[in-house]
Amino acid sequence: MNGQDHSRAIDLLMCRDIEGIADADGHWLEVHLQECEECASFDRALSDLAHAVRSVTVMAPASLVEATRVRIHLRAEQLREQQARTMLIAVSFCLGVVTSTLTAWVWWKFGGWVAQSLGLPSGIVEPGVLLFWLLPAIVIAVLLVAYPPALFEGSLVQRYMKDRLRGI
Repeated sequence: MNGQDHSRAIDLLMCRDIEGIADADGHWLEVHLQECEECASFDRALSDLAHAVRSVTVMAPASLVEATRVRIHLRAEQLREQQARTMLIAVSFCLGVVTSTLTAWVWWKFGGWVAQSLGLPSGIVEPGVLLFWLLPAIVIAVLLVAYPPALFEGSLVQRYMKDRLRGI
């Protein structure tokens, strides 16, 4: 046997229980372990080590458990807020489409009546329709600029949890 067979066997042993290996590689490894005592003893030592590691009980400190619990609650709160924001954006989009269409339709009718009453050409109505179609989006944009969001990021619950986490 050459050194390549031993290194291949060791690589396969390391991957066998974690990633899994192909059937052909598994068959080759079994044959090699029957023939090579050095690799077979490495396999036994690796199995004993894995058993020893699994038999040790690991206890996390209470502070780690509490910090993990707080972080999980923070993440759950973030996901709930993200879902709520997504719903709000969807509702806002639908309302924007409805109001834009409604205002465009109203201007089409009202603008046509005004143009006809004043004897203006009917071509003056089309730019007004475009303006009134965009008007709700313009109003919303102006309101968003005029009234900026709160100064801190996230919800009050997240802020409370962060302050509590710092105290732990």
